[in-house]
Amino acid sequence: MDYLLSFMIRSAAWALSFLPFSLVARLARSAGGLLYFVLIFRRKIALKNLDTAFGHSLPAKEKRRIARRSFQNMTLSATELFMVPRMIRRARSCFGFSNYHFLEQAFAKGRGVILAISHLGSWEYLSFLPYLQKPRWSVIVKDIRNPYLNRNINDLRRMMTVNPIPKKDSIKQAVRQLKQNHGVAILIDQWAGGEGIWKFFFGHPTSTTSVPARLALRFGSPIVPAYCIRTSPGFYTIEIHESVPAEGSSESELTQRLNRLLEEQIKRYPDQWLWAHRRWKPMPAGIRQ
Repeated sequence: MDYLLSFMIRSAAWALSFLPFSLVARLARSAGGLLYFVLIFRRKIALKNLDTAFGHSLPAKEKRRIARRSFQNMTLSATELFMVPRMIRRARSCFGFSNYHFLEQAFAKGRGVILAISHLGSWEYLSFLPYLQKPRWSVIVKDIRNPYLNRNINDLRRMMTVNPIPKKDSIKQAVRQLKQNHGVAILIDQWAGGEGIWKFFFGHPTSTTSVPARLALRFGSPIVPAYCIRTSPGFYTIEIHESVPAEGSSESELTQRLNRLLEEQIKRYPDQWLWAHRRWKPMPAGIRQ
């Protein structure tokens, strides 16, 4: 069944490769709109998250609109990943860069760069950063259960010249890459469970990964937030932000600062963030802050 599912997805991607990208985008968004109504549990999570983040500052109608578009962004992002072979042929005309000099300044320090990334915009297409520019990059990824699909997805990432690092034993590999002055991308917007520390996100405490802060404080590697924002179907801007100062900060303070910076970006593009993920959960006893 795992192989069959992988085969069906790859076959669908092959069929879509013959269609205009604008039509592919419309089909993917239509599928996302359908999932918004079908996946009741996930829809409730998205709307609850929007309530948590924005409270009464947004009307219920606007929250429903953002949630629906977030589902559409999710399906479009997943579709785009399987369109990588096609996108590679036109990448240089489809991607723009904002403030790339911040990344050049970070690499000039010779200690590697930690890229703080999130499920904002076309997050998988952020992997076109090393394809279009020279620095070598790795990304820490969580393996999915289907081994055939997992291998296929990682092969697509490698086509964009990104080295996928499985989450298990990822720290050793990440350190090795940073010592060679390479880049390591780390997702910071997911629930981190018992491995994270509890910091505020949109004014509410939640378990947040402290891996970027720990690596930065230990090895002096700059942390650079980056996002791939979809400007129109098939066109993107990779936004690079100024490195986050780590000197004189604690692991807790640095992690909180990254959360605040991510909040600012989500407020700019609320319909391009993955609201259906359970970002906030009840705080257990004996938490680490």
